[in-house]
Amino acid sequence: MDPMTDSKFNMWRSCVAAVHLDGLVTSSERKWVEEKIQKLPLSNEQRLILIADLETKNNFEEAFKKISDKKDLAFLLNTLRVISFLDNSFSEVEKKSYQNLEAIVLKGINLEAITAEIESMELESYHEREVYKDYNKASIFEHIHHSFMKYLNPGDYKFPDKK
Repeated sequence: MDPMTDSKFNMWRSCVAAVHLDGLVTSSERKWVEEKIQKLPLSNEQRLILIADLETKNNFEEAFKKISDKKDLAFLLNTLRVISFLDNSFSEVEKKSYQNLEAIVLKGINLEAITAEIESMELESYHEREVYKDYNKASIFEHIHHSFMKYLNPGDYKFPDKK
C-alpha cells in the first residue's frame, strides 16, 4: 500500500474534526473513526495524531487548508455526508454546521470548469473513432461489423442529443 500523502492525511483529520460538530462523539462515531485509523495506511505518528484528534477536537479549517488534491476534497465532501448520519441524530445545529463545512469545501471548486470539462469529454467519447474502435486489430469480424454499423448509422453518433 502506498504511504498516505499529506493531502489525504489532512482530509482524514478534517473527517475526525467533523465527528465533533455536535459536541458529542457517540459510540457509533467513535467506532467508525477507530476502524478507519486501524485500516488506513498511516504512519505511527499519523495514527497517534488522529487518535488525539478523536479525543480532543481539532480545527477543521486548519486541517482543511492543507488538503491539496481535488480527489481528496471530493472524498471529504462525500465523507462529511456519511459522518453526519453515523449517530442517527441529525439535529438542526449539526445540519447547519455541515452546511457551513460544505460551503468551505465547495468554495475553492470551480463547478463551471468541471462541468465544461466533463461535457467536453462526453462529446469526445461520441466521436466515430471511439464509437467504432477496433479493440482487437486481428479480428476481421470486429472490423467488418464496425464498418457495417458505420454504414447503417451515418453520423448520429457524432452529436449526442442535447437537452
